[in-house]
This record gives sequence, structure tokens and C-alpha cells, in this order.
Amino acid sequence: MRIVVTTVPPGGLDAMVDPRFGRCATYTIVDVDGTNITNVEVIQNTAAAAASGAGIQAAQIVASKGAQVVISGAFGPNASMGLGQLGIKMVTTAANITAREAVEKYLKGELSTAAAQPTGMPGYGTGYGTGYGMGRGMGRGMGRGMGRGGGRGRGMGW
Repeated sequence: MRIVVTTVPPGGLDAMVDPRFGRCATYTIVDVDGTNITNVEVIQNTAAAAASGAGIQAAQIVASKGAQVVISGAFGPNASMGLGQLGIKMVTTAANITAREAVEKYLKGELSTAAAQPTGMPGYGTGYGTGYGMGRGMGRGMGRGMGRGGGRGRGMGW
């Protein structure tokens, strides 16, 4: 079985789980035979810097690596849709554990399978909290894009 875990740099079994799927920095790919880890590979998430559609691009990346299961803190709407259509199982976990602990907990049946709906809060995958990007801005420009972002998608997030 091939399990992909979203991880913070530098990735690997001892790296912490990243709470984001589509915009995490690295994916730690773990091959498992029964309960034994047989191989580990770390790849960069090239979709993390995408202006939009990071969740869908990230789903394509992990699918191209043969993922059967993805473990992450949360899945945004695009990621949930993409992974669901590709038949990849989504599993959520707290972000304060290592990739090794997440895989072990999954193999013991201690992690919950995400529903076919997004597990992230509204705005996940849309630049939430960055101040720039595709955030749903709180522009104060009387409806003409003349708020703080000047109509350039630089809203304040949710």
C-alpha cells in the first residue's frame, strides 16, 4: 500500500504533518507491507505556489505517485473533489504528530477517514490567512474593487 503524508520541510518520517493538503511544502510517500514500512520517498509539492487550483493539481501529483491513501490535517474543496474522483482515500489527523506516527495510527485504525466533503474551514485553498492571493477580501471600496487590495485579489481573508 502506498500512503502519502503531507509534511513540513524537509519531509520524511520524522517531519511533522502539515495541516494543509494542497499547499503543503512536501509529501512524504510511504510504502507499507502489512505493518512494515518498506520504502520512504520525499517529493516537493509543486502545486503549493499555484495561483489557483492547488488542491486539484496536488491531487494529480499524489495520484501520479500511486497514492492509495493521503493523510493530512485537512482537505480543501478542490482537493476533496479531486482525490474523491481519483478514488484516493482521505484521512485526517492532528498536525502535531510526525509522519511516522500518522502512518502507524492509520495502520492501527486510529485515524478517521474524511468524508467526501472538504474538512478544511471555508476559505481553505483560497489563500486564507496569507493577505495576498485569492482570499475573499473584506474590501472597503464601495463595490468597485477599490478596497485595500485595489481590486487585485489582495483581500484580508475570511
